[in-house]
Amino acid sequence: MDFNRIDSILEDYREKGYYPSAVCEIFDKEKTLYHKAFGDAAPDTWFDLASVSKIICTTMLLSVMEEGRLSPENLALDHLPADKLGPVTGERLRDVTIARLMTHTSGIVPWYPFYADGREFYSVLEHVLAASSVEEGMAYSDLNFMLLGEIFSHITGLTLREGLERYIKKGIGISEIAYGPVEPSLCAPGCYGNQIEKRMCAERGIVFEGWRPDGVEVRGSCNDGNAYYYWKGASGHAGTFGNSRALAELCRFYMNTDKPAFCHAMEAEICGRGLGFDKSDVYPEGCGHSGFTGTSIWFSRKYNIGAVILTNKYFCGEEKAIGNSNEFRKAVHYALLSAAGGPDYAGNCCR
Repeated sequence: MDFNRIDSILEDYREKGYYPSAVCEIFDKEKTLYHKAFGDAAPDTWFDLASVSKIICTTMLLSVMEEGRLSPENLALDHLPADKLGPVTGERLRDVTIARLMTHTSGIVPWYPFYADGREFYSVLEHVLAASSVEEGMAYSDLNFMLLGEIFSHITGLTLREGLERYIKKGIGISEIAYGPVEPSLCAPGCYGNQIEKRMCAERGIVFEGWRPDGVEVRGSCNDGNAYYYWKGASGHAGTFGNSRALAELCRFYMNTDKPAFCHAMEAEICGRGLGFDKSDVYPEGCGHSGFTGTSIWFSRKYNIGAVILTNKYFCGEEKAIGNSNEFRKAVHYALLSAAGGPDYAGNCCR
């Protein structure tokens, strides 16, 4: 496979200002085929994975399903502490299954700054659900995976950090991944403060006094406000750090596994989602997931090809990154799929 096209795509988007640094690793189910850094990153640099963390949480939940302790059809309420749930929460979650949380079809509002309220999780959740209407169809929501993280801990008695150690590091054998904060020297710088979330709060009339200072480099602590300020670095929706090798190893696990829970997660399709996975046209002939910070994974079991792309798109002076990250993701994924003998998506590819 000729990777000159991949070099050209990634360097071109970097020069356009889509990101200052990037690492790309391309692989099949057995080995790495390509591994290269751009900008100031090195091939082994760790990045803030942002919502790619949802696949870490997904993997832990699927492991619990394989143990027979959970099913996609189970009601979420059956795996949450009944004594902590308010009446509105109980009513809104009455028919919500684990699968609906994993596919973002639960009807829960996409985002709320829990850190600005500060009360314990279920009290804030009661307030949020009481103040918001039911979202129709697929509404991508961080709150779904906050709940899934809580469900994982309620079933197993493990924190997410402990779950990562048991099911990801030991269970799959992946070492270069962790919930933050992590050693800054390992990491690409992620952002300066939280300007975007400050604007989001201001637009909603929400006041928070604990912001990180603007203009100060954030390295080794996650960008996401709820994960950083509220969940102390570890949530079902965000908080993990890792390098491309770790994520390539995780993808290869999925490409090779025959375990029913994991296979079902990749094969299911509800409103363009698998269980935890995104199955939109950004991830052709397979599945994957992206992160707000400019990170993503994609793999196709059918065509035996996959890619990890890690960037730090918000490491810019005013958190005004140029363009949509899905442009360069599609460009890379479509080029690889075509080279691997899959359908030619070139006509739909942003260049």
